Amino acid sequence: MRLSWPKSAPVARRPGWLRPPTALSTAAFRRCSALKKSPRSGRRTRSICCGSNRDPGYIRASKPLEVCQIDHTPTDIQFVEVVEGEGVFVGRAYLTLVADVATRSILGFCLTLEKPSALSVALCHAQAMCPKEDWLAARGIEDRWPMFGRPRQLVTDSAKEFKGRAFQRGCEDYGIRIRYPDRGRVHEGGVVERLLGKLNAVLAMHPGSTGRSVADRDGYPAERRARLSFADLERCVALAVIDHNLQQNAKTLKAPAVEWAQHSQDLPRFEDDPARVVLAFLPGAERRLSPQGVSLFALDYYSPWLGGLVPRRDRLGRLEVRYDPRDISHVYVRDPETREFRSVGRRDGRLAPTTLWEHEGDRARRRAVNARSDTEKVKFQRRIAEIVGGSKPSKVELRDAVRRTLAAEAGKPYEAMRPSAPASPAECSVREKRGLPVEDW
Repeated sequence: MRLSWPKSAPVARRPGWLRPPTALSTAAFRRCSALKKSPRSGRRTRSICCGSNRDPGYIRASKPLEVCQIDHTPTDIQFVEVVEGEGVFVGRAYLTLVADVATRSILGFCLTLEKPSALSVALCHAQAMCPKEDWLAARGIEDRWPMFGRPRQLVTDSAKEFKGRAFQRGCEDYGIRIRYPDRGRVHEGGVVERLLGKLNAVLAMHPGSTGRSVADRDGYPAERRARLSFADLERCVALAVIDHNLQQNAKTLKAPAVEWAQHSQDLPRFEDDPARVVLAFLPGAERRLSPQGVSLFALDYYSPWLGGLVPRRDRLGRLEVRYDPRDISHVYVRDPETREFRSVGRRDGRLAPTTLWEHEGDRARRRAVNARSDTEKVKFQRRIAEIVGGSKPSKVELRDAVRRTLAAEAGKPYEAMRPSAPASPAECSVREKRGLPVEDW
């Protein structure tokens, strides 16, 4: 559409006349007309405004494992656990999912009670990158789940567990490129988000469902109706994942399992070990070696093989240490010679499994027992400040002392008025006395 204006129209504004449109307003009108005619006008039109013809936020992949996505969500169902000697716990778990974009298949998941962290990401990657026959057999599931492998590119959001050093280091070890969403395009992870919603919809049909919101729950007593244990909930999620991989998509008429079988023949096989994958993505730190071993969480860890490295500790530098928050009775130190991680136990010999949050809670309680109030903390500092301030003369006192010294050394008028002292008589020479002769009788 092109706007025209009579050439004979006067430029000057008159009553009842409109000012001719400028070049800027004409360009804006044409832009709005193009947006209205676009078939994508109901979606976000950021790509149109930027001059791009691609669909906004859409990620394409032609082969399996070329692009994968990972994300978390709370489950929309309550589970119940009976703790012996403690009581009954009812709560929601967190679900982490890795999905393949090309085939829409689910590669792996992780169900934890902790909020999304580096640990849940490590466990999810271990399942997604390794075969699952042993994992399924341990849970009594006979169905097949053949999808696994190393993703070439992993699309994530901007959560802190994906920005951390542990996740980036693990991806570097396995050659996985990380792609974060562009600013203003947070909806690029649509594949994994839809799959998370689909799994939650399956779980929401069973007793203990929380619904998607308080309004959706509509007064339903989810906690009282919960009947699944954590192990049963994990089995249900696994069966829902396998069912999705076998289900045909209503739009594309393609099944993820069939697409994976057809296009995964040429994929490289790495035969990754789940324990090594978990170690690669676990949180860690760098520590210097001392005669007591390595120190982490205010605990000393020592092993005989570390003792052989003590004489060379100055040349070795810092050692790489990984830890599992579920059990800090052992840490994993990378051997500088073999570059492999080796287990190291606590130096005090206490090898009972202890979680990181239990250890931190115990230290917090012990710290609270010996804690002092703020008044007690500053009391001795104030007394020390009083002593130091009292021993040091003030500037006024130092000034008065200097004034007294200068005043004592200055000449006085009364000294000039004092009468002169009489001249002292000349000192006479002392005559030597002559001794009398002594007669002997």
